Amino acid sequence: MKIVVIGGTGLIGTKLVKNLRDRGHDVVAASPKSGVDTFTGAGVAEAVTGAQVVVDLANAPQWEDKAVLEFFETAGRNLLNAEAPAGVRHHIALSIVGADRSPDSGYLRAKVAQENVIKASKVPFTIVRSTQFFEFVKGIAQSATEGQVVRLSPGMMQPIAADDVAALLTDITLGPPVNGTVTIAGPEPIRMDELVRRFLSATGDARKVTTDVHARYFGAELNDESLVPGSGDNPRLGTTHYDDWLKRTTAQKTAMGKAARVVALLLCGIVLAALSLGDAAAEDSSTDKSATTTEPREAKVTQLFSKDLTDLPGKEGLMLLIEYPPGSSDPIHRHNAHGFIYVLEGSIVMQVRGGKEVTLTPGQTFYEGPEDVHVVGRNASETKPAKFVVFFVKDKGAPVLVPAK
Repeated sequence: MKIVVIGGTGLIGTKLVKNLRDRGHDVVAASPKSGVDTFTGAGVAEAVTGAQVVVDLANAPQWEDKAVLEFFETAGRNLLNAEAPAGVRHHIALSIVGADRSPDSGYLRAKVAQENVIKASKVPFTIVRSTQFFEFVKGIAQSATEGQVVRLSPGMMQPIAADDVAALLTDITLGPPVNGTVTIAGPEPIRMDELVRRFLSATGDARKVTTDVHARYFGAELNDESLVPGSGDNPRLGTTHYDDWLKRTTAQKTAMGKAARVVALLLCGIVLAALSLGDAAAEDSSTDKSATTTEPREAKVTQLFSKDLTDLPGKEGLMLLIEYPPGSSDPIHRHNAHGFIYVLEGSIVMQVRGGKEVTLTPGQTFYEGPEDVHVVGRNASETKPAKFVVFFVKDKGAPVLVPAK
């Protein structure tokens, strides 16, 4: 089944796209970077052609009252107007629990307007209202900080982990439209000031939380009913508890710090490899100037090094030497990994979908992420070879290259 995820490269979108692909579906991770802009309409009709399901996770780039309202209404109409003639059978949109209970918030009014656009369309739909994500707690703290004081409402919340949001959305996406609203939330309620207080304590942040019943959130004062599921909502609950998420998050940050040091050492290794391989290349060229151009044009791949990254459970580092004969090029592919490229010899042309084509020469670098689709990878020259080293941080045992469309 073809599923289009608008905002498919964001926090929730990335996780949802992976879940759906793991279940064997043809998933398009659409975003302005990939040429799909729901606000202007660019690329929308092409993206939804042949799709059975569209999931709208896009967020507004500006949150000023007028701008955010215009975004959600315009983007929603553009998307639904393209879906109807394309025969899309299920439109899913992520909204916010309590959006209709805080009329003082311009952003939440805009989300209600988006919901109304969906309800007025002819496309079968499911609106998914979610509580706030654990992952946004840092941003909540930052937006309420004055010096070393974080001033927050004691309003009740029932936040949810992004992994749980994606898991619940996966089931909803693969289920039938309800032509109504589904509510999702975390497993337990907590007051906003306490939510942030625990986060600051767990992360060693010296800022202090001050409770203020008049402190605003999205421009509105809160009460104990503003941001929690209402009576009769019958919410679907995530399974991750906040304290467990905090422990996991702080452990990951510690591991990432260690992994950063590992990556730095490995990148130093790339530079050393560049020097030694460059010398070897010079010797080769000096001893065989009569070489012909009858070599195969496929790239030659040599594994230089691999290492389990024990500080990142389930991850491994892999270093490869890639040799492009003159005129060599790669098919469209993805790596599902973080890739760091360092050019040793010649010049190569690289491009990921939605990015610019770049030509790299010795000493220059290139990066591609787990969600990037590598649409151009080739030797820039028809007469000279090229070499580069690439270091991957990838899932242990996973293929380093996966064909893509």
